[in-house]
Amino acid sequence: MHSLCPSIYGQELVKAGLVLALFGGCQKFSDDANKIPLRGDPHILVVGDPGLGKSQLLQALGNVAPRGVYVCGNTTTTAGLTVTLHKDGGTGDYALEAGALVLGDQGICCIDEFDKMRQQHQALLEAMEQQSISIAKAGFVCSLPARTAIVAAANPVGGHYNKGKTVAENIKMSSPLLSRFDLVFILLDEANEERDKMLSEHVMSLHASSARRRSAALANAA
Repeated sequence: MHSLCPSIYGQELVKAGLVLALFGGCQKFSDDANKIPLRGDPHILVVGDPGLGKSQLLQALGNVAPRGVYVCGNTTTTAGLTVTLHKDGGTGDYALEAGALVLGDQGICCIDEFDKMRQQHQALLEAMEQQSISIAKAGFVCSLPARTAIVAAANPVGGHYNKGKTVAENIKMSSPLLSRFDLVFILLDEANEERDKMLSEHVMSLHASSARRRSAALANAA
């Protein structure tokens, strides 16, 4: 747990949740005769004030995962998340182009700036619950697997989390989408003299150790 993004001080509970997403879960089936597959991978949402290291945690998780995809919500379209149908101009044949959720099949898809992509939220409902993406366009009807755990990070409206409002109100998210997240972490930037002191010492020690490594490398090169 402490090996995941060691540059971020604290946040042990959040890191523990990210490690759970990293290991994933087991696919289950319904007890009836149909044996409908049930989602086993956990979806995690990290909501908090800016500057608390949410993006760094997601990038570290995407780099550690054997099959991880990292995207930023403010530069991602619905087709970039799911799948699009592309027509070749020369031959006229159609081809499917996989998006981030399909590319992250049996892995992890990290979505940063989740609050900046409200128009794409509806496209995530099927992928997060059924773990598949269906497309019906130009005579093509198919379904692609998207068995991925979604780890999203979002900033609250106004740049500061309001404790008097619910999570859905703070990030303007619909209840059906919010219900699909198994773990929701709320990070608050509160004034704490002791914690701020330990945080500053942690940052200074990181820079000091980096400077020592550079000096040692220069000495060995000389």
